[in-house]
Amino acid sequence: MKSLFLALFLSLSFIVTAQNESDKTQIETTLNNYLDGFYKGDTLKLKAALKPRLYKFGYWKNKDTGKYEYSNQMTYAKAIDYAKDVIEKNMQQKEDVIRKVQIFEIGNHIASAKVTGWWGIDYMLLSKDEGKWMIEQVIWEGPLEKEAEQKTTTYYLIRHAEKDQSDKTNRDPHLTEVGLKRADNWAKVFKDVKFDMVYSTNYNRTKETAAPTAKANNVEVSFYDPRNLNPKEFMAKTKGKTVLIVGHSNTTPMFTNGILGEKKYDMIAEDNNSNLYIVTVTKDSKTSKLSKVD
Repeated sequence: MKSLFLALFLSLSFIVTAQNESDKTQIETTLNNYLDGFYKGDTLKLKAALKPRLYKFGYWKNKDTGKYEYSNQMTYAKAIDYAKDVIEKNMQQKEDVIRKVQIFEIGNHIASAKVTGWWGIDYMLLSKDEGKWMIEQVIWEGPLEKEAEQKTTTYYLIRHAEKDQSDKTNRDPHLTEVGLKRADNWAKVFKDVKFDMVYSTNYNRTKETAAPTAKANNVEVSFYDPRNLNPKEFMAKTKGKTVLIVGHSNTTPMFTNGILGEKKYDMIAEDNNSNLYIVTVTKDSKTSKLSKVD
């Protein structure tokens, strides 16, 4: 009987977790649809994000007095008209302009979140009807403060998972069963990280390690050659992004050192496939930490 209750509890826990992940994904899509409406003039995505009874208002900081002044309510109709103006007046924002979404809390029927856009920050409340999350209310302030505008770049660097070493002459082996399980586990470890890019060397063992996380983030795996790598160029290309980089026992710490601009980490031991290097780069600093994930 105890086993039956345990099995029932575990199955219900799995259903709840899966539902929470589904809600989170839906809300992230809604928030990004909201941004696309105001950034790109995409009225279809904006309509998919907003409830017709939308109540949105905010405060704009007067540059002369330094005081925040009330800005009139933006209704659903005014929001759609603004999106149309983005296209008609050629006001689309470029891809490198700051845009960030954060989910604070998800209830059974309501959720709270924050969006950072080129104009400032929006705090919003969402609700779910017929399985669809949409934005009910928004309160915002602008302009965007300079400290919020600074883009943070985060790199996650790992070595490939366990490879098949049965044939010593094979220079491009696949992962073992243990390695494939570790690759899947990396995707679970990173479930709360939204990767913009996933990079791998062009080898079976690294590509197979990167694949589950890339799939979970709906991005393609990009390839890099560690022997012909310019860290400054790579950092310029990935500025403001969250990036996963899969490499080898020698190239992963070498790549990490290149980003940091100092020799901080040594080669990884042959029997160690669990190192995780996280490097955070801002305008004024570079920090890193090393942990092991088994």
